[in-house]
Amino acid sequence: MERKLSKIGWLIVICCIVLVGSLAYADTKTETNLEDELRALIFNFKPDSEPDGFRGIKWGQDISTVKGLIFHSTDPSYGGVALYTREGDELRMGGAELELILYGFWQDKFCDVRIYTKGFSNWSIFKAIVFEKFGEGYQGNEYIEKYTWWGEKAWMVLDYNEISKEGKLVMWSKDISKQQEEWEKEQVKKGVEEGW
Repeated sequence: MERKLSKIGWLIVICCIVLVGSLAYADTKTETNLEDELRALIFNFKPDSEPDGFRGIKWGQDISTVKGLIFHSTDPSYGGVALYTREGDELRMGGAELELILYGFWQDKFCDVRIYTKGFSNWSIFKAIVFEKFGEGYQGNEYIEKYTWWGEKAWMVLDYNEISKEGKLVMWSKDISKQQEEWEKEQVKKGVEEGW
């Protein structure tokens, strides 16, 4: 009996090695598509709720077409994501008071929105609103307030820091995120070719 378990154990190890080896040689594009499909199955938005922007601004919309933006700061990621607040923005959703809403523009295209809350009570209400709108998201660790959604057009992360009592929802464009990753790869390539 013990001998059979040992053989089965070795068989499992060999199968894992073959599987990992075959994945290592898989086409990168195909691998990325499979990853996207897997994420979409696990972290999906509830039906018909995936955002294509925020408060009337669509992903990829040119900054010149958005009225009332007030420059806030620059996130240095991907060569700079300009962050703006919006004149007259309602800093309330249902019963939740929002601390701040930042609209991110990369290469003058709307790429993300970052919504901040302060205090556990506001966080709890805001989280309930987000869950009602988009579904519950994927929580990787039941002890950590971090939820993820992964869709065809947008990705989203909602989290809460129990020490600072700050909550944050970040929604971003999947297409622009892929462009940012390509931009970053080009910068690495330039650094390798020109930096030495």
